Amino acid sequence: MLTTTQKFVTLAVMLCLSPLTGCETTNSTQTPYQTMDLAEPVEILHTVIGGHPALKMPGLALITSQSQLDELSDDDLVGREVNFYNEAVVIATLGEMPTNGYWINITTIHQEGDNLYVYGQANRPSPDTMAGQVLTYPYCAVVIPKSGASAVRDQIQSVEDQDPPM
Repeated sequence: MLTTTQKFVTLAVMLCLSPLTGCETTNSTQTPYQTMDLAEPVEILHTVIGGHPALKMPGLALITSQSQLDELSDDDLVGREVNFYNEAVVIATLGEMPTNGYWINITTIHQEGDNLYVYGQANRPSPDTMAGQVLTYPYCAVVIPKSGASAVRDQIQSVEDQDPPM
């Protein structure tokens, strides 16, 4: 049986192997900070941090149509209507987690060519922290201006025992 830490590491690796549309790993000799210097910042228009049981698999995806969003869930994951004519959604999910205390947050997005570099944090509770034994499905969805990008690249850092963003 895997420990919580082993599961989190496994999920972090799987984040880039998700079957969600647009997932891609970074194969670059540049560090994330060098990439950020070369890329254009993308405005984040709206952010939702939450949990939803339909998001059972970890992943990072660029959603460019209502039908793609509907494939993830019939429920409103974004918290507002998205005009897919000139907006897109980037969603990061941790998948099914065994306790509360897990969360994910997208803080910055930069675009270089067809690629969106997605920066943020994925938190796991400390092994010493008392956490409720309940299944959670953490995700973060951000609405951005549509930019012609076709792939997302994971630059999300793993953190431990941090307070969730407000």
